[in-house]
Amino acid sequence: MIYVLIPLILLLVLVMCASLYAFLRGGTRRDRTELFRASTVAPSGRYRFRDRVQSGVDWFESQPKEELHITSRDGLSLAAELIEAENPVGLVVAAHGFRSWPSREFALVAKHLYEQGYTVLYPYMRAHRKSEGKYITFGVKERYDIAAWAWVLSERHPDLPLFLYGQSMGGASVIMASGLDLPANARGVIADSAFFSPKDVIGTALVQSYKVPTFPMLPAMDLWARIIAGYSLTATTCQEALDKTSLPFLFIHGTADELVPYEMGLQNYTHCHTEKQMLTVEGAAHCCSYYVDPVRYISYLDGFLKRYGQTGLQ
Repeated sequence: MIYVLIPLILLLVLVMCASLYAFLRGGTRRDRTELFRASTVAPSGRYRFRDRVQSGVDWFESQPKEELHITSRDGLSLAAELIEAENPVGLVVAAHGFRSWPSREFALVAKHLYEQGYTVLYPYMRAHRKSEGKYITFGVKERYDIAAWAWVLSERHPDLPLFLYGQSMGGASVIMASGLDLPANARGVIADSAFFSPKDVIGTALVQSYKVPTFPMLPAMDLWARIIAGYSLTATTCQEALDKTSLPFLFIHGTADELVPYEMGLQNYTHCHTEKQMLTVEGAAHCCSYYVDPVRYISYLDGFLKRYGQTGLQ
């Protein structure tokens, strides 16, 4: 019997150690100071557009911005930058993705939104740069942060239509936030390259990036998340929010997305029961739809903002 127990115990220890390493490597704060180099998330798909991205980053950083702060429901100090448009026609809360930051994620679209007359609030997600926090929770807690920022922006301009707009983890977070209590002037959600659930996207990373099976690694990582960071990878999904919300959605996804497979975008679209649109960009890698097909991207984005910004909810 002991000859059976010893290998099982050793295997369990190995799994728990490996899963702890994976959780800490993938779910803790790691602020990056460079745009393209030494990054697992910026990726090769955007690298060939690096001059355009850098130009957009330079524009973003040169704009006058107001820095705002709130305290999250679990006591973290969160920061955001506000770029006010002259005579604004609408409001946007723009959420960046995993281990990214606003100027990098919205490098090109930020200028367009400003020129179209939108006042945009760019939060730093918890555990990213100017915001406090050690653990990234893949939308589980970020959804509440996004809802809180929506209320902050709405209080400034309660009569203007407000939209939630996110990319990658930010896209999943704004979808999840749509099922929460939002201001009355909330009008719609734009989700670019959003995953379906924390469990699904981490499972995909385990298989594709680390070549390990999701079982038993994923349940073990979930256990560490519960013990160390106070959340569960199975706490919520985008479907949960989509079942509750009455907001219209614009989903955007590239067919060559390896980090968040295109099928996850289709899952979100399929489970959405409100008014919805889906922009599919052939050959676009993760968060690269704007770069691959900027004309269609802007057409869909502007059309969505104008339609629901003017008519609101029926």
